[in-house]
Amino acid sequence: MNIYDIAKIAGVSHTTISRVINSKPGVKEETRERILKILDEYAYFPNSCAKGLASNKNKIIGILLIDVRNSHHTDTAFYIEESFAKLGYASIIAACGWDDSMQDEYLRVMASRNVEGLVLIGSRFQNDNAQKSIKKYFNDKPVVIANGYLPLDNVCGVLLEERKAVSQVVDHLVGKGHRNLAFINDNCTVSANNKQQGFLDGIQKNDLLWNEKNILDIHTRYYVSKEETEKLLREKPEITAIIYSEDILAVGGIKACYSLGLKIPEDISIIGFNDSIYSDISTPTITTIDNRTHDTGEYCSKALHSMLNGETVEPVYHLEPTFKIKESSL
Repeated sequence: MNIYDIAKIAGVSHTTISRVINSKPGVKEETRERILKILDEYAYFPNSCAKGLASNKNKIIGILLIDVRNSHHTDTAFYIEESFAKLGYASIIAACGWDDSMQDEYLRVMASRNVEGLVLIGSRFQNDNAQKSIKKYFNDKPVVIANGYLPLDNVCGVLLEERKAVSQVVDHLVGKGHRNLAFINDNCTVSANNKQQGFLDGIQKNDLLWNEKNILDIHTRYYVSKEETEKLLREKPEITAIIYSEDILAVGGIKACYSLGLKIPEDISIIGFNDSIYSDISTPTITTIDNRTHDTGEYCSKALHSMLNGETVEPVYHLEPTFKIKESSL
């Protein structure tokens, strides 16, 4: 059923129906109430796509992330979707995976859906291929990147000071008497590299003895972390603290320590990253770096909404993570 069918039933012009739907003046109250009743009876709602074509605004944004299994990224997407829903927007949320060609394809798909603006979640989008795709498909629309940045006029980046945060955690551990530290990292992204560099900064700043075998790069899987942590601690039992780039990896580390008969935190301290639900449901709870998911989502939402309204925003906004001491460290 379309607007002309409703107009015929109501015995008025389609222009009058349009005025009622869009809450415009010029319609008698009695007529307005009668039309609203008919609209409700026939469960009629306007075609948002058609309205979007007419006004060039369809109140839809796109949210693109790498992997929906990453709770940190999905939490950020949740906050953004929630914020825009309150503003009357719908969100199209998709995950494109790690392949560069799929990033390009999903950016093309988002553009084909005529979204008004786009949020990219994760530093994995901070690469040349993503930049080319944005210039190709979103050159005239606002784009915000959570924990990433690209040097384009229509892009705003929200960057987390992860390198600084990990370096400060090393300072904290050294202050507690730890001298033999290890770092277990996940997939190779800008974010992962920043965390690892922060660890190296802390090692150098505190003049600690260093062995390149104290850094492991693994897949973001609990069981892989367990296996690799066990192997590391069998080879280097002198390690007294391990920093993990993700909380889920730290959970694997805790299981590994238990299997080796190590007490936490008496024998070894475990540090995670993200302050995710994993850090709270683990036994013991995991000391972690809080990368302020809610604040990231909130600022991404504010920045994109401002850009959609034609306002100027700073190209880069910096957020500093915080350190939350729980049961897994002294």
